[in-house]
Amino acid sequence: MSSTMLFIVLLVITVARAAPVQDETCDVQAYRQSHCTASVFVQHGCTSATVDLIHTNFLQSCSSVRLNWAYAANNLTLIIGRQEHQAFTSDHSYLYYDPNSISNFNRFRVNHTHFDLNVDFDRHLLHGHVQFNIVRLDQKQCEYSSTIKNTENNEIPHNLDGKLILDAHQLNVEKVMYETTLLPFEINPEHNSLTIDMEQIPKEAISISIVINYSTSPDQSKALQWMTKEQTADRQYPFMYSQCQAIHARSMYPCQDTPGVKSTYTAKIICPKPLIPLMSAIQTKHDVDTNTFYFEQTVAVPSYLMAIAVGHLVSYDISDRIRVWSEPSRRERCKYEFEETECALSAAEQLLGKYQWKRYDILVLPPSFPYTGMENPCMNFISPATLVGDRSLTWVIVHELTHSWTGNLVTNENWEHFWLNEGFTTFIEAKLLEILAKDNGEARRFHSAQGWEELESTIIEFGSTNPYTCLVYRLKNVDPDDAYNSTQYHKGAALLWFLEHDIVCSEVEFDQFLRSYVQKFSHRVLNTDDFIQYFESYFPHAKKVDWNLWLNTPGMPPITIDFSTELERQCRQLANQPELISDAQMKLLNANQIVYLFNLLLNQKPSTITYDIIKQIDKNCQMNQYSNGDICYRWYQLCIRMKYIEVLEDIFRFLGENGEMKFLKPLYTEFKLSWPEMMPKVHEFFEEHKKYIHPLLVQQIEQRIGK
Repeated sequence: MSSTMLFIVLLVITVARAAPVQDETCDVQAYRQSHCTASVFVQHGCTSATVDLIHTNFLQSCSSVRLNWAYAANNLTLIIGRQEHQAFTSDHSYLYYDPNSISNFNRFRVNHTHFDLNVDFDRHLLHGHVQFNIVRLDQKQCEYSSTIKNTENNEIPHNLDGKLILDAHQLNVEKVMYETTLLPFEINPEHNSLTIDMEQIPKEAISISIVINYSTSPDQSKALQWMTKEQTADRQYPFMYSQCQAIHARSMYPCQDTPGVKSTYTAKIICPKPLIPLMSAIQTKHDVDTNTFYFEQTVAVPSYLMAIAVGHLVSYDISDRIRVWSEPSRRERCKYEFEETECALSAAEQLLGKYQWKRYDILVLPPSFPYTGMENPCMNFISPATLVGDRSLTWVIVHELTHSWTGNLVTNENWEHFWLNEGFTTFIEAKLLEILAKDNGEARRFHSAQGWEELESTIIEFGSTNPYTCLVYRLKNVDPDDAYNSTQYHKGAALLWFLEHDIVCSEVEFDQFLRSYVQKFSHRVLNTDDFIQYFESYFPHAKKVDWNLWLNTPGMPPITIDFSTELERQCRQLANQPELISDAQMKLLNANQIVYLFNLLLNQKPSTITYDIIKQIDKNCQMNQYSNGDICYRWYQLCIRMKYIEVLEDIFRFLGENGEMKFLKPLYTEFKLSWPEMMPKVHEFFEEHKKYIHPLLVQQIEQRIGK
């Protein structure tokens, strides 16, 4: 076990009842002794004992230790760890349901992970070992989530005692060790699982440490994208990065790949010079001679927030807790674009409470990154498409940093309750934009109006009866990526707007609720029932809410919310005017208004927009002058819909230069729906360029246009 991992003392004290986990810190300076056993007297409520502290070499390495009282059945176990580690922050007495994990997390629960990995660019793989600290759960003493109570026959999924089952996809496992004992294991490719026989481990062992030697599969890992130097912005060195959300961590390492299991982690990463690895953790050390980097994440995170990127990177500091990383050629553009990030982070702290992750760093990735942003803690991954030069995409950073509270601290129990991550984050994002703009709500309302229009586009695309347009939906035998859409973002935000304005009727009181909600559920997981129960207990006299209409009914929300502002009115007037939009009118709009205008046009009846209208807009407004991807992809979607062939080469150039999911999926899908005679050329282009696209996105595009 790594010396930075939690160390377990041998004493177990029997108590009659459970109590909440509490932390005490005691100074053991007086007890330091060489080659002998030390003792310390501890007391917890009415329970006290003298504890023998063995392994004094460990104690000599730190001036104080943290005493964590954790419960397993009716036994009170004293856990000692380094002062810098937090207590177990994942709730190990909580059993829940996750249809997207085969792992038996309700029998065994990982609470610390250590990676020791080499990054091999020649073979396109990670190899080394992962070490888990695992707690054996006594289910008789555990609380049941409503997600289990709502499953058939109230069964506890994957309830195996003598086997540890981990999610594992396309991994090559060499051996599994418990101390000096080799453990038998079996890989099941059909179920994407690794099953480890635990019979040789003593039954009384509550906390277990195992080591798994493994490697990823070359170019078969859905979580990892390996890029040649020609595929990067600077074209000098290769690049690799991970994208584990939603259920792709299992192709980077064997794990309990479910958002309900949170684990602290440490890592030792070796990569070739002059490349630098970054992780969703704090770098603690760098051995220059071997180019070995060490990382530590002291706040427990789920598997989907495990992240790594390796490339030729430079950085600059925005503040003492914010650093921006990028390829060298993008450094100057990043400086301007992200200059106000500290202001946004401070505003979020005022609303939601202290930032708990120590650092908020940003990595601007190569163009193939499939998302606008990914909220990996301590190191947000951001698309280079945000570097538009006018800060009009500031909302991306605001959204991702908001996840530092809603999503990363307060986490959806499984992906069927994804709206708890994204709906809350989108709602709070708009509040923070208002604070930053200082405009008495204009920015918030307009940003929310944009979200509402995005939601309408999604409902049109998916269909108003599609179950994935419910806030809560079922994912049994369904990959969460296949259900992914903007509903959980914007319909979730609309529900919270409705609760604030129509049920609570006080923004001040609702802001207090948000802060309380974050404090209540930080370092925990929850489902929609938990949220409803907490909301109704916090506002016992509030009007009743028809939760079923909001949560379980597909399509648009049950009420229409008026987000009208002067900014919104200007756009709607242009979209509805009988005469063509002029360049002068377009120049009066800011970038976000142009995005909103094109969304309005896309959502109009097909007969409203014609080929001639698109041609005149292109001529009048010189659409080739715009480089903002959010504007371009909507404009190109309109052009494809009207078969406006004059910009076809521009569209293909845009598809070749960008890798964002929100750009590529709508455009390829629009070709399939609106311009079928162009599909042979589209297929040819896609086959030629898919090597530049993340494998997750390649799969989704192929599902839409065929192979």
